[in-house]
Amino acid sequence: MPADIESAGPVIPVTELPAGGTDIIACFMGQNPTIPVYRGEIQARNLAMGVEAWCEEGKAVWGESGELVCLIPLPSQPTHFWNDEDGSKYQKAYFSKFPGVWAHGDYCKINPKTGGIVMLGRSDGTLNPNGVRFGSSEIYNIVEAFVEVSDSLCIPQYNKDGEERVILFLKMNNNYAFGNDLVKRIRDSIRIALSARHVPALILETKDIPVSIKGI
Repeated sequence: MPADIESAGPVIPVTELPAGGTDIIACFMGQNPTIPVYRGEIQARNLAMGVEAWCEEGKAVWGESGELVCLIPLPSQPTHFWNDEDGSKYQKAYFSKFPGVWAHGDYCKINPKTGGIVMLGRSDGTLNPNGVRFGSSEIYNIVEAFVEVSDSLCIPQYNKDGEERVILFLKMNNNYAFGNDLVKRIRDSIRIALSARHVPALILETKDIPVSIKGI
């Protein structure tokens, strides 16, 4: 990226990537060449996409994290799942959180001033230790700043009573060793950036992180 973005050319658009899903074969939000670009924000909600961010009570929120919902049907919206004869799996996947409203499974934040959208990660990856709800992406955003760490995985673990604790696994970069000093620095960074209640109960080393067939 050049220091002076205009030196790249007067007609070259520089924007954030759009966001949507393979399940809808579409994007809920994307680029708009007629409006400004703001750092870290997808420019606008796409036409015919009734997208809002909702709190747990099913009300729209602005300028804060909420569940990405779509209030109106869209042409490429799936109608059912394969071998889901009664539609129960389909309903559970998208309409169980807010009856009659498509909940996409992502957290987002809509800027009330610019109309831009910030994607905040999967909502079905929400952690909830001791009643403190947060997304694993909040931890990843902090851990990825450590040059020693190649990759990480933040997951919940439950005991027989259903109580949850958070475990953070670290895959180390070559030539770096896992140790107490690194663990302390990561704990301190999470505590300062978020809160003491966001700090994982355990931080452990792993030799590898499982990925999907797409490598993510």
